[in-house]
This record gives sequence, C-alpha cells and structure tokens, in this order.
Amino acid sequence: MDCKSMGRKLRASRAQHGWSMKECADRAGISTRYLADIERGDKVPKLETLLQLLNTLDVSADSVLQDSLSVGYETKSNDLMRRVNTLDSAHRKQAIDLFETILSVLGKPV
Repeated sequence: MDCKSMGRKLRASRAQHGWSMKECADRAGISTRYLADIERGDKVPKLETLLQLLNTLDVSADSVLQDSLSVGYETKSNDLMRRVNTLDSAHRKQAIDLFETILSVLGKPV
C-alpha cells in the first residue's frame, strides 16, 4: 500500500473542507496525533478508521487508494477525462492532442 500517497490524498481532502487537523480528527473520532501519522504515511489506519475518515471527508476509497490498487488507473483516467471535459473546446482539443502525441512517443499509436 502506498501510505504516503493515501496520506497526501486525505490531507488534500481535509484542506478542501477547510478543516484543521484537530477539527477533522474530532469529526472522525480519532486523535490529532493519529491523523497526523496517517497523513504523513507513517501509520496505516485500520479499516474501520479509514472508513470513518472517508465518510467524514466525503471522499471515495478508490480515489484515496488509487495509487495502491491495480484498478486505480481506471479511476485516475476517469478523473482526468472529467477534468478535460470541463475545459473549453479549444483547450480540450489541445489536451487530447497532447495526450495522443504522448501515446505516439510511447509507441502506442492512437
């Protein structure tokens, strides 16, 4: 499991809510120290604790664990496509053209 990545994603979700570490820990029913350890990737939370955090932060497990799961790339690609789809048509075309160029360079013709 990529604990550092999971911790960064949890920290980013907490920041999106505008919560301090103490406020988030209180809402999730864990200690601030334990949350700090999880966010740094120093501790792996028990499943029950992880679920509490995910529910508190209103974030999906696949988005937090995508770097640790082989199916995580599907989630990541879906997230990228959602972001591309929010672009105006000119920028969307540039993004898709860039991606096609990268695939060609990697030897994966489009």
